[in-house]
Amino acid sequence: ERNNDMASWFAQYIGEPIERDGTLFAPEELKYFNGILPDQTPDRIFMPCDPAWGGGDFVAAPCCYLYGNDVYILDCVFDNNEKNITQPKIVNLIKKHKVQAARFEATKMTASYKEEIEKTLRESGYKINITTKAAPTNKGKQQRIFDKAPEIRQFYFLEEGKRSKEYSLFMQNLYSFKVVGKNKNDDAPDSLAMAVEMLENSGGYAEVFQRPF
Repeated sequence: ERNNDMASWFAQYIGEPIERDGTLFAPEELKYFNGILPDQTPDRIFMPCDPAWGGGDFVAAPCCYLYGNDVYILDCVFDNNEKNITQPKIVNLIKKHKVQAARFEATKMTASYKEEIEKTLRESGYKINITTKAAPTNKGKQQRIFDKAPEIRQFYFLEEGKRSKEYSLFMQNLYSFKVVGKNKNDDAPDSLAMAVEMLENSGGYAEVFQRPF
């Protein structure tokens, strides 16, 4: 990652060769932090979720902390297990970080994924604003990721040595996304594109003012 040679790493250790040409998120183009958040109350804690039932697709849910115009990705769920494993992970992530708003992308196949999570949170007394948005086509997803790439590059991601296994897999999926050719899956970058949309739909990035008292 430090040498911008993720293609060799994928081929040698993961067994999934990727093309160097056409990758949209090179490691040296992204911004990182050491896991310590700014010493102030975040303006918003939110979570987009690209759900899946398991198998080849991953559930991707980055936990986003907004401070003014800066977004820190402190934690995430990135798992291709069945729903009985991934849904509790989403619930725990929301509770652990006190997430205030979540958006689930939905198709006819995944609509009930969010409903079960919402029911679990409601029964536990946790209040959260949860919305749903229809998922675009695969072509539409790729175009959205490409359109939102400049904003995604401004997010702060955990640096090496501070990431969980799932967070590392999330970053590998982000690095491997290509604008040319076919992607095995695009769950991580797609969830980040959703995060950008959540910021835009909420009226843009927050502006922080000094309290007069």
